[in-house]
Amino acid sequence: MPGWRALLYSLLLAALVFAEILLLTRIRPPWLRHESQMTAGVAAINEVLLLVPVFMATAIMAGIERQSVFSYGLTGPRPLRNLSGGLFCGIAALSFLILLLVGGGLALMHWRWLSALGILGHASAWLGVSWLIGLTEESAFRGYLLQALAQEMGFWPAALVTSLLFAVLHITNAHENMIGIMNVFGAGLILCLAIKRTGSLWWSIGFHAGWDYSENFLYGTHDSGQACAGALLDTLPHGPLWLSGGLAGPEGSLLGLVTELLCAGMMLIFLRPQALKNIAESAG
Repeated sequence: MPGWRALLYSLLLAALVFAEILLLTRIRPPWLRHESQMTAGVAAINEVLLLVPVFMATAIMAGIERQSVFSYGLTGPRPLRNLSGGLFCGIAALSFLILLLVGGGLALMHWRWLSALGILGHASAWLGVSWLIGLTEESAFRGYLLQALAQEMGFWPAALVTSLLFAVLHITNAHENMIGIMNVFGAGLILCLAIKRTGSLWWSIGFHAGWDYSENFLYGTHDSGQACAGALLDTLPHGPLWLSGGLAGPEGSLLGLVTELLCAGMMLIFLRPQALKNIAESAG
């Protein structure tokens, strides 16, 4: 049956996540309650709880296909170089968007006045969490799933499907808006473009981490509707929601689309194409 591999992976992942949810609702750990601001510790726990089923579902499919669990995008060339390059570009891209918002009077920025020790602690904690977010979400949406679909329908149709799924799952985020969902879809395509150009997930993991690190720590914006504790700056929206992003954060601004288009253009210029090891050349 065409697409059975992607379907089986999705069912396995959904079942494992559902089992975790049932377990958590039964034991009710104290950190499960909703907070107005997400801490780095709680964010790390959330990501680990998602990474475990992602790794397990990928491992099961890898066993069926007699492949390494790391072979779906994590064995590409120059991992450290791509990871660090993606991190730098993710920070640069979000910084450019913040510059547009602040320069256009669409955001107000204030110092949080953290102590030097506080800055070091929060900076380190959020950097670690951001790497974890990048690894988890890129592996979930653009690891096994992308490669399995690409072998069935071609790379870019698979990129459209995974990016749409990535966007749809953001709908339930607090304060999310339609422009934000569209920008998440666009971000998914950009991250797929990075995978197509670099031959692995590493650049995309770094970019995802850099973008989130900038939102969560450097600039203290909302991240898909969620405010985070321990940020260096406090950046609040000002003006019309479709331009400022409102409480959805910079991703909810139409200027986010401008940033994404610029990112795509820069990636096409500077990222040298590499073949994905597990995707057939016929995938397109």
